[in-house]
Amino acid sequence: MDISYLLTLQDLRMSLPGFVETILEYYSKIGDGPILAVLVLVVYWCVSKRAGQFALIAFASCNFISQLLKNILCVYRPWIRDTSIIPAQGSIEGAAGYSFPSGHTTGTGSALGSFAWYARKEHKWVTVVCAIAILLMMFSRNFLGVHTPQDVLVGLVLAIVMIAVANVFLKWIDRCDKEKPGHNKDIIVMVVVLVVCAASVAFVDLKAYPMDYVNGTLLVDPEVMQKGSFEAAGLFAGAVIGWVLERRLVGFTTDNLTKRMVGIRFVVGIIIFGGAYLGFDVLFKAIMPYNWAKLCAMLVVAIVAVFVVPLVFNRIEKRKK
Repeated sequence: MDISYLLTLQDLRMSLPGFVETILEYYSKIGDGPILAVLVLVVYWCVSKRAGQFALIAFASCNFISQLLKNILCVYRPWIRDTSIIPAQGSIEGAAGYSFPSGHTTGTGSALGSFAWYARKEHKWVTVVCAIAILLMMFSRNFLGVHTPQDVLVGLVLAIVMIAVANVFLKWIDRCDKEKPGHNKDIIVMVVVLVVCAASVAFVDLKAYPMDYVNGTLLVDPEVMQKGSFEAAGLFAGAVIGWVLERRLVGFTTDNLTKRMVGIRFVVGIIIFGGAYLGFDVLFKAIMPYNWAKLCAMLVVAIVAVFVVPLVFNRIEKRKK
């Protein structure tokens, strides 16, 4: 059934003008990760701290679980399962790893789905736009032949579950803050997340992977998949550490921002984030093994984005006052 559906879409793709495939390939790149991360951070810095926190928690945790599931289940891509599937050439490079679940769907679903949920009462148009964008991402991954329907549907379910978890978690923290100010439950959560991330990295690093070859070429390189999990663990751990540090040491707000303040925050945030993203990646690659370098770089960059950048905002805005 799933292969038949993909073949139907494949026939459609090949019968349409080439620009349709190109457009969907470019659109699909939004789900790669960095673009979504920047979008979440801009909302967190400049629009709504709460909405940004909500999306960040859902996005980081969903990405972490998605990458871990890929490494646990080791499901091959559609064209490996059935040679009649011919994926779009422009999408193959970004689909070198395992297939299940769809990382593009979990990323887009968790980030945009969080915005859709958060805006559902006051800004319904945001909810509609985000829902359409998620569905289009799911369709594009099937249309381009790089994911099965199961991949994208489970990716969507995972995103919905983690959005629900993020919602419950933030409400629980709010209740704890109100009932017992100065509590340490955020610290406990951080420690638990760090332990889980460490355990996942150990598992991914030590487990055995399928070593299947076709014409002398390894179908999926385990190191490629390990890199994704290491990065996801670094992002999740760094986001939680940054969240704890920000709430305890900074406490910035997005209330009553003028357009000028939003502009300054956007420029300053992007410069600091971009510099950290590029700089720490180069630094850690020079001093440690590749996968560990990606983990450490992502961990530090997440802390910078969630904690250091808001700290800089507060210092700048305090001086101007």
